[in-house]
Amino acid sequence: KAASAIHVPTLMDSIDITYFGHTVALPDLPEYQKFYAKLRAEIWEPKTFATLKEFLDKDTIYVDIGGWIGVTPFWASHLAKRVITVEPDPKCRAILKALAPRYSNVTVIEGALSPDKALKINAVAGFGSSETSALAIGDGEAVAVPGLSIVQVMPPTEEGPVFVKVDIEGYEYVIADEIAKLSRYRVKGLQVAVHPHLYARTLEGPKVLRRFKAAAATRELARRLAPASCALDMAPYASLSHYLWRSILLRGSPKGTDFLYRAAT
Repeated sequence: KAASAIHVPTLMDSIDITYFGHTVALPDLPEYQKFYAKLRAEIWEPKTFATLKEFLDKDTIYVDIGGWIGVTPFWASHLAKRVITVEPDPKCRAILKALAPRYSNVTVIEGALSPDKALKINAVAGFGSSETSALAIGDGEAVAVPGLSIVQVMPPTEEGPVFVKVDIEGYEYVIADEIAKLSRYRVKGLQVAVHPHLYARTLEGPKVLRRFKAAAATRELARRLAPASCALDMAPYASLSHYLWRSILLRGSPKGTDFLYRAAT
């Protein structure tokens, strides 16, 4: 079914949240209050913010593909030269557009990273959650959004080095070749959130077979994503194989992780 009417906050409907050293204006909506408690306590994705601190500076452009409600792109605006964030979820992108004027170096692009000109985005627990995906795993609500190529998202190469974060809820398996085009740019680092548990839900066959298919697809994903002259950092895992066995094949439910590619110095 089509997306129902979506409440979007005005510029005044915001709350200041301080986490990992910076204060950020985020939407003051009841559905996010429990999450904000985790954010203030700095227990939500501390590795992500440590990575951003490591890679971002006033010479670096940050591209955040899957900006959600602004948690990472608005925070990164304090560190980066410029922030470009891409978001397809209709509620989230409206929130981003409402709050982005507070950050002079943030640009919001409406759409989804995809080689296709348009695609269907599926809500999980309603639009506005962090789980909206182009995979067929939604709960009924869906909306068509523009597809954006890497060329349409990335800044001109002469603007400086770029750090890219991709968090697209399992769709990374489908468009790995599009993400791999980042090798054409001055990418100093690439962080891709990997969701084997979501990808496995789209596969056919018995549970054990789907698990092995997801592990094999994850190994291939790691190979295809690697930008030129970049090395894969799998911390806290000892290696990619360690992650595949420990957190996909031998675990009750596959666990996601981040693939972090570091450019050679």
